[in-house]
Amino acid sequence: MEILIVNPQPVWAQRIQVRLRSTGARISVANDWNSAMSILDEVWPDILIIEHRILEKEAGVLLAALRQGEWLPIIVPTALAHLSADSAQISLRGEEALRRLETMVMRLQGVFEPATHQRIRVGKLTIDPARKEVVFAAKRIPLPPNQFRLLLYLALNADRVVNQRELAREVWGYVGSESEVRELIKTYVRSIRNKLGWTDESNNYLQSVRGFGYMLTPPPRAKKAPEQAIEKPVKNTAIKRSEQQNSSSQNQIPSL
Repeated sequence: MEILIVNPQPVWAQRIQVRLRSTGARISVANDWNSAMSILDEVWPDILIIEHRILEKEAGVLLAALRQGEWLPIIVPTALAHLSADSAQISLRGEEALRRLETMVMRLQGVFEPATHQRIRVGKLTIDPARKEVVFAAKRIPLPPNQFRLLLYLALNADRVVNQRELAREVWGYVGSESEVRELIKTYVRSIRNKLGWTDESNNYLQSVRGFGYMLTPPPRAKKAPEQAIEKPVKNTAIKRSEQQNSSSQNQIPSL
């Protein structure tokens, strides 16, 4: 899991980074928005932890980036804003804020990566959460972050119907109207199907369950066409016997 910390106070940025190392996530740190944008150009994080004043100032730029197809949870630890930047002053309030932040990140981590960090296999589909890779039928299929997270969550819940609201809430933390959520999920599902070649019912792993949601499961095997019966050749003796019977019956005079 990728985490980007944006905080102008190096002491608190470092303190957050050290506290979150226990999660096993890959953490990047930026002390201003320009540095953060350079990191975003290379790696799009799973979680953004940003200082509230930077967010207020750069919200428009961040929203513009989100409109291009990226969604991510944003954590704004406002409790740290009232604490001293002096590393010598470690208050109980500061430790409590860091503990709550660590707990929140660990909960989000359960959405993006399974606890075992092992590859997930569903039929011919293999997902590597650590490497962010999707392989289908021995072919690697690159997916953008939003589509990858959606497919990963469905794979973690394979063979179970997951409704649209659960998908939007658990994958992106998004809570909207039912129509908005339905159209959002439908758009991503269509893109995933096209990229993995799941355009036919015979190979569609991502199945729609009308009125309920979506389910990731291997498609039922195509039924084999019934074999055509092969007629055995009739023996010559049977043919001769049939011809003899026909000839004898033709010589008989039908009764009146």
